[in-house]
Amino acid sequence: MHVLNQSKQGKLFTGSRVKVLMSGKDTDGQFCMLEFQGPAGRSTPMHLHDREEETVHVLEGQLEVTIENENVLVGPGETILLRRHVPHRLATKGDVDARYIVVCVPAGFDDFVEACASEDDGSPEPLAPSAEDIARLKNQAPRFGITLLPPNSNH
Repeated sequence: MHVLNQSKQGKLFTGSRVKVLMSGKDTDGQFCMLEFQGPAGRSTPMHLHDREEETVHVLEGQLEVTIENENVLVGPGETILLRRHVPHRLATKGDVDARYIVVCVPAGFDDFVEACASEDDGSPEPLAPSAEDIARLKNQAPRFGITLLPPNSNH
């Protein structure tokens, strides 16, 4: 048996475009795979995952990945593994968008994205997250084993 995802439909998630390429439903919970397009200058909050390992493969642009207190620049063709329980942040570096694949093992992060995402309005560049988007993220994170850390925390 195989699973073929031909969906071209994406969503907006905290100011980035995201497409679920393989969901946990497709893989019996083994993993999920998502494609992100992060606008230049955008970043995730510092956070950590209690449940999954997160692998990020950059297709275009550059990401500055902060892992605890270390910054690592990840460019096209490079891959980084982010372990569970380790604080990290992804930031689009430079003045061009970054496009990257995220694989989480086991699945579950895809459900978090689905719970927090909104429909893609098709605008050339997604708007920065609204106060409502941030509130939804904060409300849903604990349910999915994600801890959002305060800005300027010692991680």
